[in-house]
Amino acid sequence: MSVLEQKAFISDIPPFNQLLSHEVEAVADAMDIAYFKKGEQLIQQDSSPKALYIIIKGIVQETYGDEMVSAYVSQDSFDAMSLLEGKSKNNFTVQEELICYVLPKEIFLILIQHNELFKEFYYQDLSKRLNVLLEQRNSKELASFMVAKIKDTYVHPPVFVDANISVYEAVQTMTARKANFVLVKNNNDIGIVTDKDLRDMVLKRYSIDDPVGNIATYNLISMCCKDFLLHALLVMLRHSIKHLLIKKDNLVIGVLEQIDLLSYLSNHTRLVAVQIDRAENKEQLKVASQNMTNMVKSFQASGMKIGYMMQWVNELNLQVFKKLYSFVAPSELLENSCLIVMGSEGRGEQILKTDQDNAMILRDGFVYEGLENITKELTETLVDFGYPPCPGKIMVNNSRWCQPLKNFKAQIFEWVIESQEPLLDLAIFCDAKAVAGDETLLKKAKQYLYDRLQDNQAFFSYFAKPTLSFETPLGFFTTFIVDRSKEDQLDIKKGGIFPIVHGVRSLALEHKITQTNTLKRIKYLTQKGIIDKAFAADLIEALAFMISIRLYFELEKMKQGEPYNNYINPSQLNKLERDLLKDSFKIVNDFKKFIIYHFKLDRLS
Repeated sequence: MSVLEQKAFISDIPPFNQLLSHEVEAVADAMDIAYFKKGEQLIQQDSSPKALYIIIKGIVQETYGDEMVSAYVSQDSFDAMSLLEGKSKNNFTVQEELICYVLPKEIFLILIQHNELFKEFYYQDLSKRLNVLLEQRNSKELASFMVAKIKDTYVHPPVFVDANISVYEAVQTMTARKANFVLVKNNNDIGIVTDKDLRDMVLKRYSIDDPVGNIATYNLISMCCKDFLLHALLVMLRHSIKHLLIKKDNLVIGVLEQIDLLSYLSNHTRLVAVQIDRAENKEQLKVASQNMTNMVKSFQASGMKIGYMMQWVNELNLQVFKKLYSFVAPSELLENSCLIVMGSEGRGEQILKTDQDNAMILRDGFVYEGLENITKELTETLVDFGYPPCPGKIMVNNSRWCQPLKNFKAQIFEWVIESQEPLLDLAIFCDAKAVAGDETLLKKAKQYLYDRLQDNQAFFSYFAKPTLSFETPLGFFTTFIVDRSKEDQLDIKKGGIFPIVHGVRSLALEHKITQTNTLKRIKYLTQKGIIDKAFAADLIEALAFMISIRLYFELEKMKQGEPYNNYINPSQLNKLERDLLKDSFKIVNDFKKFIIYHFKLDRLS
């Protein structure tokens, strides 16, 4: 292999990708290529290694006594910690004939001494390594504002008034339309009156009975909805204005505000929130809901941490559901019902739209004629918004999930006494979160559940058992176990996300923790001393990383026009991502062992 090939190989491997050009040169000059046969021992326990090994081809197994600790494959390096600590804790043996680079210890230690980023790699925990990954993504995948157009951002609907109406009437119109401006029609001219104009008017003691046309600003600058946002920003700055008339086919379709344009530079959150708040009908709310996907893309491209992203999306999702319910449900129904979301929506862990999981609890004794039509409209509208129907029909249009409180209590009682069943419905209900209406109805239902359980350890064991339903897709040599029928992909939900979510849910139910979000449940369990603090931190980071990896592949499939699912292809990850995924799966396995021990699952038949 030539020196150029050596440099290219090394430069792609963390943490060597952090080296400066002269350091890469030094590494390439100092490295030798070595060959070892299967069965050869490279490093012996308690010995002092003289070099760092970087695998080109082959497999090396790390063991402690008779127990395998890890396995190393192409692009992996070992054993840096032995070089730093002066002694190896484990044995390293060639499992499959090996071709590797050998970097002398002296050169390795010089790099550690002079390159802080290189040094940090070997001392950082999972959390810090994830941050490094996010920084790498951030530099590669920044959202492109340069090509965004005005139609890609939020344009306020036009609110027109006649120039001859009073200022008082104009303010009434602004309040009714939840607008902070009105467009004033004055013969063939269009002017604008903003909140600032009204404040100035008051300070100048103008009468609110004067015509609004007297305080309007005319000769407004307009742009086409197909113009670039960057151009719009330059026009605003050049003319010291904060509003632009936006036209399509020479007709005014709205107003672009500078604050919304600047908000677009950072993320789409405020725009979606404004659209939801100002939606006056289902069609406008649908537009806001659909824009959430663009918001997620922006978040992911800018490297936002997955925990924060889930919080933003969850809050906006709840606002969509709440607003929609207010559109379809009369006030009498709103006062006597509680609309709830469950599953990933209830946990606040849904980022892209997935199957609906919702229900409605009615006040005992309350009957509403036409309820079936309302629940049908609610479900069908959500489908139209992009939330697919639940295959298991766990939706409000299913009478089983739209019942009085006493019926829900009866259902909960059945779930508890039939503890040898999979208890999928109860698991989903445990994650229920109130969206609209009287949330005390949900609180009463959950309190009834906690009262029925008491200290029923047999129930908790059966409830926790599904944590072990799926094998972790990590092989003996820490290679990924993929599904050949799915183009060498693996199901990251079954293999990694679900075991953590359900195991934590089981612990939360046992200890009557009312939080529904998995990350928050873990923190509460840590405070109660149920989970070790250090392990809890790893658990949180592992779950967050797997969710972020799933999101990455979901967005890639969306980009290709394919339906997104829980399958990911490990071969499409870079070296650091593959290592982090392996670490995450190892944490999943450790958590499964904890669940087995805690709930005594090894004693179940």
